[in-house]
This record gives sequence, C-alpha cells and structure tokens, in this order.
Amino acid sequence: MINSIVERNRFTSPITKTEKKILQSAIRLFLENGYSKTTIRTISEDCSLRQGTIAYHFHTKEDMLYYLIQDLTEFHGGIIDNSLENTKDILYSYAAEIAIQIALCETNRKAWDLYYSAYSQFRTFELIKNWAAKEHARLFAERLPDWKESDFLEKEHIASGIELAVFYAPCDRYFTLERKISLTLDSMMLLYNISEQERKQTIEKILELDCVKVGQEMFEKFVSRIL
Repeated sequence: MINSIVERNRFTSPITKTEKKILQSAIRLFLENGYSKTTIRTISEDCSLRQGTIAYHFHTKEDMLYYLIQDLTEFHGGIIDNSLENTKDILYSYAAEIAIQIALCETNRKAWDLYYSAYSQFRTFELIKNWAAKEHARLFAERLPDWKESDFLEKEHIASGIELAVFYAPCDRYFTLERKISLTLDSMMLLYNISEQERKQTIEKILELDCVKVGQEMFEKFVSRIL
C-alpha cells in the first residue's frame, strides 16, 4: 500500500526509484514510531541511504509527510461517504468525521502526533485546508447555494485553526472529551450558518456515538492498509 501512495501521487514531480525507497521507509516509520520521533537519521538507517542523499531528494521531513497526509485526507473522505451512505444525514456525517478525529487524537498518542504535526506544518496544513474546503463545498452545496469555492476556503482557514487549537489543548477533569467535541462542533457548524437547533440536535446524536472506539478502529484500518 505504501507503493500505491507513491505511485498515485498527483502533486509533485515523478518519483525516482531512490525517492520511492526513501518514502517507503519514512512512511512506515512515521506510522510505527510517530512523526516526531522519526528523524532523517533513522530514515537513513532504515533505507540504507546516506542522510545527504535523503536531503537531496527531500529537503525536510514534511516533504515526506505530505505523501502520507494526502492519503489520510482521502481516507477521511471515505469516512464521510460511508456515513452518508448509512445515515443519509449530511450534517451528522460532517460532524461525526470531526468528532472521531478528536477522540482518536485524545486517546492515541501516535495518532495525535501525526495529526498535530500535519496541522502545524505549512505545506501539509495547506493540503488539509484545500481538501476540507472542497469536501465541505460538496457537502453543503445545496444548503449554501450562493457560496463560491473561495467562501468555503475562507471558512476553512478558521475551521482548520480551530482543529489545530483542539489538538493543542488536552482534556482534563474539567475540559472533558465530551465537552471538547461539543464546543468544537458547535463552533465549526456555526461557520456554515447551521442553526442553533440543528447544531444542538447534531451534537446530541454525535455524543451517542462511541467516538473513541470508532476512532481507534478507523486508525488501525488506515495503518494496516498501508503497512
């Protein structure tokens, strides 16, 4: 599956055999050890190439992370589509994907490291924002018929910033996971002109979902299909 991530990349120049070898090691190490704990040195040792060779092809770790996050955003799109197919509820499917991500990152350190790193690096953050803007334009096109693509991207600048702040602020005895999910969803749905009643009803339904369990199963599925 790592090979397929590399082969179907659509955003950078064609991949050489050396770059493919580097990416195979980097992506696996990001998932097994965490992005933060993976260094150019460990990638070098794993793929048996000099650090200088890696730096020649990929100037930073973020350049390698980009490939993995591209696949992760597509995976999240699949989560939304599966929920839509099962529930026929656009707002619930939008909110569930966000809530599951929050719960996963609160309970799985490696997942948190991957998501937080992606949101805090410029290039991957831009990738996420652009993907989310297009995805939300697709979801809310009928609800917001006068909005242009630029309107959704404008809102996503704020929405993605909210998500980054959520990753940065851990839960505690007062700021519970339920409270974190509720406040985040309320703030993000408000950006899309969702009424207070709809926001409240959607959040109540989301809180009935075992987001921790679903999030863990989702992440395990994502990792296993790559490794």
